[in-house]
Amino acid sequence: MFSESEAELRRIRIALVWIAVFLLFGACGRDETVIETDSGDSYETPQPSSFPLENNHFGIVNDGNIEIYEYNEADNKVKLKKAFPSDELE
Repeated sequence: MFSESEAELRRIRIALVWIAVFLLFGACGRDETVIETDSGDSYETPQPSSFPLENNHFGIVNDGNIEIYEYNEADNKVKLKKAFPSDELE
């Protein structure tokens, strides 16, 4: 059915898709940055993380707040639709 080279290229494509999915949803966006000052103090700042929603909407979690945005393809603009504290979801 497939030649050896076609089968190998298919396996490579499948592996690349799995790597992309892993990087998109698993590995990136969950890191924290440690900032050190001249006085030797250090503190962590969480990085904002985003998540897709339906109908050209997406959300961003930043400092305990959730912000919902809408992307308008015609204007190529992003508009804030709603913002609320993340503890309201519990």
